[in-house]
Amino acid sequence: MKLDGRVAGITGGGAGFGRAMAQAFSRNGADVAICDLNLDDAEETARMVAANGRRALARKLDVTDTPRLQSFIDEIVSEFGKIDIWVGNAGMVGVMLAEDDDEGFSRQLLDLNLRAVFLGAQAAGRHMLRQGSGSIINIASMYGTRASAGRVAYCTAKAGVIMLSQVLAVEWGARGVRVNSIGPGYSDTQLFRKGRSAHSPGVDELLERVPMERFVTVDEVAAAATFLASDDASFVNGHCLLVDGGWSPRGA
Repeated sequence: MKLDGRVAGITGGGAGFGRAMAQAFSRNGADVAICDLNLDDAEETARMVAANGRRALARKLDVTDTPRLQSFIDEIVSEFGKIDIWVGNAGMVGVMLAEDDDEGFSRQLLDLNLRAVFLGAQAAGRHMLRQGSGSIINIASMYGTRASAGRVAYCTAKAGVIMLSQVLAVEWGARGVRVNSIGPGYSDTQLFRKGRSAHSPGVDELLERVPMERFVTVDEVAAAATFLASDDASFVNGHCLLVDGGWSPRGA
């Protein structure tokens, strides 16, 4: 299988994209460590990984707690002997206008959607650089490639995720560590539903903006992550793989 014998760590692995990636990785032969704010959800994902015949580790973790995030990654290496794949997936969706106060901007941009992604990649990267191999995948968004009213913090953060992934790719590529990002489109996940507000467009209106006229599934995003994690993507480095049904080139 594509990921036989590899060890993966996933933030926000208790639901949505994170759970789907954990299942896909384990079906393809990887052991998987999952962290999430909700321990019950993380443990349920771990049970799914175990049902696929792979080892699993589940921890409750707020990824904005930098020392604990670093400790989680160190624990993966201690428990499994190495880390081959790291996915910075935990994040939040929120509506924020440019004239709003800066508290939401700092929380959404600096702490969770960007800073924690960078620090997680940095901590995992230290181990991978010593190994001389590894694949880091950061979950960005199609909104990291296009501006959208009411999403000043979210668009800025996700654009930052794409760029930090490219910089790490340039710095670490010669040392055996590839870094890429994924830009998912609209998906009917718990995170998507939480991020909607009374001012959000209706589902039908959103679908009209997608050339393929449907939401992306969590399994489609997981398939993209499995590709980037595998040797099939051995020369893919610094790329943002858009899984958005054509939304970005359309410029919706």
